[in-house]
Amino acid sequence: MKKLLVRGWWTWILVVFLVGCGNEVLVKTDDDIIPEPIVEQPVIEEPVIEEPVVDSDDSEEPDAIEVVEELDYEMVRPDESGEIMIVMYHNLSETNTTYSRTIESFKSDLQRLFDMGFSAVSMKDYIDGNFDIEAGRTPVVLTFDDGHRSNFNYLETEDGLEIDPDCVVGILDAFYIDNPTFGKAAIFYLNAGNPFGQPKYIEQKLQYLFDHGYEIGNHAYNHEDLTKLDAEGIQRALGKNTTHFNNLNEKLVMESLALPYGKSPQNDDLRPYVLKGQFEGFEYSNHTVLRVGWKPYVPVYHVDFNKSGVHRVQSGDGDMQLSWWLDEYEKNPQRRFVSDGLENRISVPSLHLNRINVDAISDKEVFEFDLENY
Repeated sequence: MKKLLVRGWWTWILVVFLVGCGNEVLVKTDDDIIPEPIVEQPVIEEPVIEEPVVDSDDSEEPDAIEVVEELDYEMVRPDESGEIMIVMYHNLSETNTTYSRTIESFKSDLQRLFDMGFSAVSMKDYIDGNFDIEAGRTPVVLTFDDGHRSNFNYLETEDGLEIDPDCVVGILDAFYIDNPTFGKAAIFYLNAGNPFGQPKYIEQKLQYLFDHGYEIGNHAYNHEDLTKLDAEGIQRALGKNTTHFNNLNEKLVMESLALPYGKSPQNDDLRPYVLKGQFEGFEYSNHTVLRVGWKPYVPVYHVDFNKSGVHRVQSGDGDMQLSWWLDEYEKNPQRRFVSDGLENRISVPSLHLNRINVDAISDKEVFEFDLENY
């Protein structure tokens, strides 16, 4: 296996092991890690690296040593240039339709995603290209349009408000408790009207979403068809919606847009207003603009990434919908984004290095590697 640093650098320090008081152990580490003293060790035949030990009467506590373990590329076979699904849900209902899932079908979707090695990530992390998931797993972004009550419902009980265990938020909360590796993340694309169907609890619901790692996104004030609006109309639809929710909870920031009806203005002069504009002095900005379907997309540092037209996979069991794509990944797992589990590295097999737009990466290194029969 050949390893080549295309972007960034690593420092490898020779491990020196000496026996006796006052000697130091140097471990493989980044430049910001310094040598630490250890106490006397018994003589043994082969060198080992021990955890740093400090005498109880030392006046200062030394910094901890971080031992960096190299990834087993043959076993994990990461590819952080691969496909990422952004799944489009709408609501839960008694039957499965193009936009609706039954409670049991939604739970089944989550279980199958988890069992196949997917982990939920936030839209913000997708936008930033940060995938804090275990090595070998694949990120998935869960999106929910229109703010149906089945997305977030409170039950009024004698003991006060309780989250309906059969609404989306209740199901996601419970699934995370049972399967923490899956993560807890989802984004709800809302209109101003009557989000989540219980107007007297909207502020409480928005605060809960913020406190528990969920996000909200822009879906236009009245779900307007942006293809029928001029520049002023587009800015009103998007800017007014952003202002509305910012007034309800200033901590929640809308940084992405799910296009109503999946439609974007066809006029070249109007398209920029989908990304940014202003309404009554309030500026809005969308770092990603999501379409309705019909396929997985790519990470933000991919050469084919276009923030104005990010594809989603529709929930459902039909052709080119979620179940279809999961079947496809079982047959062709090499299509998927596979994480290396390393925060500051983007690992890519040599065959796919040409997929990476190095100019779109500012704080990570790109690590190229060779594997047989990749």
